Amino acid sequence: MSRPGVRVLSALALVTGSSLTFQVALTRTLAAQLAYHYGFLAISLSLLGIGAAGLYVYARPTWFERRSVEINMATWSLIYAALLVVLALVIVRLHFSQGYQSGAGPSGNFAWTLALATVLAALPAFASGVVVTLAIRSYSAAIGSVYSADLVGAGIGALISVPAMAIIKPPALLVGLGVVVAAAALLFAASGAGAARMRWTAGVGLVTAVVLFTLSLTTGLVAMPRNYFTGNHISVSEKWTPLSRVLGYKVGPGRGSGGAIVYDQAWAPVPAVVNGKLPNWKDLSLGPQSVGFSLERGGRALIIGGGGGRDIYNALSSGIGNVDVIELNAAIRDLVDHQLGSFSGSPYSRPHVSTSIGDGRAVLARRSTKYNEIHIGFTDTLSADSAEGFALTESNLYTREAFEEYFDHLDPNGILSVSRLRHLVGPEAVRVTVLALGALQHRGISNPERNVVVLRGHDLLGSEFETVLARLRPWTPAELDALKTLAAQRNSSVMFAPGGPYDAEWATIHTQGWQTFCKSYTYNVCPPTDDQPFFFSMRKLGSILNPPAGAPKNDPVTILLVTLLTLLGCGLVAFAAPLVLLRRSGGAPSASSLVFFGAIGLGYLLTEIVLIQRFVLFLGFPTYSLSVVLFALLTFSGVGAYMTPRFGLNRRVLLIGLTSAIGVLVVLAFALQPLLAALIRQPFALRLLVSVVVIGGVGFLLGLAMPIGIHRLEAQFATAIPYAWAVNGLASVVASVLGVAIALFLGFRVATLCGALCYVVAALHAAVGRWSSPIAADEPPAPLAEAPVPVG
Repeated sequence: MSRPGVRVLSALALVTGSSLTFQVALTRTLAAQLAYHYGFLAISLSLLGIGAAGLYVYARPTWFERRSVEINMATWSLIYAALLVVLALVIVRLHFSQGYQSGAGPSGNFAWTLALATVLAALPAFASGVVVTLAIRSYSAAIGSVYSADLVGAGIGALISVPAMAIIKPPALLVGLGVVVAAAALLFAASGAGAARMRWTAGVGLVTAVVLFTLSLTTGLVAMPRNYFTGNHISVSEKWTPLSRVLGYKVGPGRGSGGAIVYDQAWAPVPAVVNGKLPNWKDLSLGPQSVGFSLERGGRALIIGGGGGRDIYNALSSGIGNVDVIELNAAIRDLVDHQLGSFSGSPYSRPHVSTSIGDGRAVLARRSTKYNEIHIGFTDTLSADSAEGFALTESNLYTREAFEEYFDHLDPNGILSVSRLRHLVGPEAVRVTVLALGALQHRGISNPERNVVVLRGHDLLGSEFETVLARLRPWTPAELDALKTLAAQRNSSVMFAPGGPYDAEWATIHTQGWQTFCKSYTYNVCPPTDDQPFFFSMRKLGSILNPPAGAPKNDPVTILLVTLLTLLGCGLVAFAAPLVLLRRSGGAPSASSLVFFGAIGLGYLLTEIVLIQRFVLFLGFPTYSLSVVLFALLTFSGVGAYMTPRFGLNRRVLLIGLTSAIGVLVVLAFALQPLLAALIRQPFALRLLVSVVVIGGVGFLLGLAMPIGIHRLEAQFATAIPYAWAVNGLASVVASVLGVAIALFLGFRVATLCGALCYVVAALHAAVGRWSSPIAADEPPAPLAEAPVPVG
């Protein structure tokens, strides 16, 4: 087979770029319908289709020998394009029963619907996997260029996916990707036997995809229902962002005033301003939260997460002179202030209110302002899925380091006020209390209980919540008297205060001390850190099979472990079945020859997961981290793959690359977080440059392994390349869940070291494994044009 030209490599890059964008857009689409952990399950299982594609090509090679490789890739690209369109049209019409919400297990109807969504999502992944596997198998003599096109295409897909979702609704973007993939089919079909007919078919497919994409943008073809509220709630507006789908509602006649916003599976009330009068704590049902504001009347407050404007109005009506707001999602601010502005009073843009968009902690870190109060009321970060799902996502607002950042930005008598529900995924307010005590003690305060007060109240729906008030100086007796008087006037109970009272779990915290309490308590309420920023994950590992009373039936940690076990089982079956059932005379690879590809697949994804998390705060926005990390890592891995044949496809180059990568990963495990913390206040351009340099350097080294591994395998088992590619893909999918599990229970540093360990396994395999090649293992390679042509 001749080496692929620019046309084929460009078409391959379009396919791989669309594949990554497809995953991101599908994740965003499912998040608008499902709690995070169920969307995570669906995406993880659907990506098995990529590995299955490699096994399919390996098991049925003769099915791809009747036509040229370019016509085969064009055919499967058209199938991929068609499946993307079908997926978009169907997924928005699936009705996911709300039985999975808090306190109830999933219904049978929900389980079947989720299974259908998973299968539908796996089909495009399978088709795209066939295209890439065919390219890797058929052009293995030019593996550096082919693998480079694969990675660079995915990197570009990562770069454009976030801005694309800022312009195009994710369901419509799925249809738009069908246009891109149909164009790739047309490029593949530009030459070869049977090309004329395939070009005509691809042209028809392209035109059809363009028409459907146009309809998706201009009609309700892929519109999703807005059925979160019933009765007199009237849907006013819908906004999609890379973070979430945001819906705005107003209350119709006969139901009072106000409205609500819904962002994915979470919601917040939008209070109304009637006759110019701001709603107060009583109107807002925020008595405990108003106490801190009232103690600091006339001062300056920071609100992290404005929601529907309740906290802004609570601060202003309580006498706060100036309010700074940091809102993660610009669509929430715009919808509340504009589309709902006729009754909301536009809280984000009122006089004496200043609003910034970004990650609350990242924005605050670059400020020198001192506040009288920093307030965080029921705020969830990174994406707007339900709180239950956040057990599987990091929450950088609720870590010991975050609380120390807040304390650094308070004036000497300033108050940190944090409100959480009494019990959703666990005792959230109890964990906030322990977190505040731990952060204060870490700052050298020997008796932090003197600095913390906890108040209990009831929200608009009657649910109990607590507000934790913490400060750097101990509360004085006079301040405590004033605080308790305000609490009594505002229907709030004092649960924990210096000198008492001490009620419920807070009584045990007082008698045992917070360290002993957090170790012995039923739930994990010990202070999260930046290395393990999973505030909402409160299930201890030993309680997975025996959940504590009150734990939600659809516990996300349990779903995570079930997903991991499912993927491991599928991966092991997929790894072993071809060796047992499809062994060919002299052509089947040994199990040990595939270990290398599994190890680098695991190691690469573990590294990717950690880097995405680490750079959220540094770059100041979660979507920036997603785009920059994936773009830099994949693109520079592609550069490394492209350069590998120039360095030499031999053992020496592979070992140098792997040992260098191992060393860099070990250093990053310990040094990356301090480095980013030291540079976080630098200008964005410098932070972006540092990010690209660090991530790109890692990516370049990691990109060396695959081309040399494929070249080595081809000399031993020429027909096994698709099999090896499948093992690598399956390992990558397993790693996407395994990385979360490791970080959840052991931290991101350990996850990084596990990634390094995977590359240690790959290096040992390269060092002691067999190298059967037409060139000496430690000699420079012959020119690529002289390399043997792969079978098939």
